[in-house]
Amino acid sequence: MSYAVDIRHAPDAAGGSLEEAVAALRARAPDSGVGFTERLEALDRLAKGILEPSSVIRRQVPAQGLAYLATFLQKCQLEGLIRRELADPRSLSEFVSVGSRKSIRHVPRGLVCHWVAGNVPLLALFSWAVSVVLGNRNLVRLSSRQEDVVSPFLEALAGGSEAGAGIARETVVVSFPTDHADAHRIMSEAADVRIAWGGREAVTAVRSLPVPWECEDIVFGPRASLAVIDPAAIDPKGIGRLAVDTAVFDQLACSSPQCIFVRAGRDSERFKRFRDDFSRAFADAANNYPRHPLDFSETYTIGLDRARALLEGGEIARDDGTSWTVAVLDTPNDSVQCANRFVQLIPFESFSEVYPLIPLNVQTVVTQLAADDLAEFTEQAAHFGVCRFPKPGEGNNFENPWDGVGLVSRLCRSVLRTDAI
Repeated sequence: MSYAVDIRHAPDAAGGSLEEAVAALRARAPDSGVGFTERLEALDRLAKGILEPSSVIRRQVPAQGLAYLATFLQKCQLEGLIRRELADPRSLSEFVSVGSRKSIRHVPRGLVCHWVAGNVPLLALFSWAVSVVLGNRNLVRLSSRQEDVVSPFLEALAGGSEAGAGIARETVVVSFPTDHADAHRIMSEAADVRIAWGGREAVTAVRSLPVPWECEDIVFGPRASLAVIDPAAIDPKGIGRLAVDTAVFDQLACSSPQCIFVRAGRDSERFKRFRDDFSRAFADAANNYPRHPLDFSETYTIGLDRARALLEGGEIARDDGTSWTVAVLDTPNDSVQCANRFVQLIPFESFSEVYPLIPLNVQTVVTQLAADDLAEFTEQAAHFGVCRFPKPGEGNNFENPWDGVGLVSRLCRSVLRTDAI
């Protein structure tokens, strides 16, 4: 069977085939007028444009995640992210001395190919932004389950400045069916870096494709996240931020907590007060942040999960429909989906009760603890695989490293030079 490849954005190969678009992208010479500083400024301008009420992007792209993306694209954020891995970002533009007659230069890897996840498609724009700031060319394959959320950003970028137009010319956006083996192979064989977002099946399929031996793989696969909270250390604003962390992506983002461990006895007044305060905040967040329309299967699953929690001896706080659910249980119930704004509250007294319950695929643990407790818990939990310990309100902020991966060093190549005497 023959499949068509829908090329959504390809300035240098308009109307051509995928092979032609890839060849044109690989052949594109670096734009000498678009350096590191110009790239930062172009993305910073895009960030400001996203937040404007009249922004075209706000009308074209689902609202969930736009504020997070706009914050991430700001110059100060991207520059700080890069400095975490590169001591002197000048090395992105010139050789910089590192002592003992040695200098170092960081150059782009080349062509970065992105496979976008269908559940939270805006996530791919975070890795794309880091890639373009470092000077790479990019080929983005949209999920077959989503609309094009990438091209509107490229159009806005191109209209903002000459540097933005240069960056937009370095990106090709395509869409093709999941089972289009030839198109996947063409992308993979052309890649200097492959970035795969999605579930286990999706990322495994990408990693199984033929690839040049020197290609770098960055995989953001399925992860689970939770929160560990001491009610004595969190105020009402913090509870509200925690509720937003949980609700904003309908728990489809890997960084959204599915379980919240609460340091208090289940029958204590402290626990009951936190339960009630969080339930109210969760209801407010569910009302304030739009969600995707639920299909029958999702609605049925929420009802089934509520029943499972009750049959296990749990308590339920919920709305009259399926907007949000808070289930109080003595221990996490693995049969509960914990998605679509369904969260489990688990009481605990000692951190030793929490460590064995941290899932193997853990990513983020949102924490609000006293300073000494925070030091103790994070030191131990890091050895159980946790990648991030943000405060409430920062759970879904895209940070470097992400999933324990330092993006910058994976998206550029280090070149060492011995200098003349």
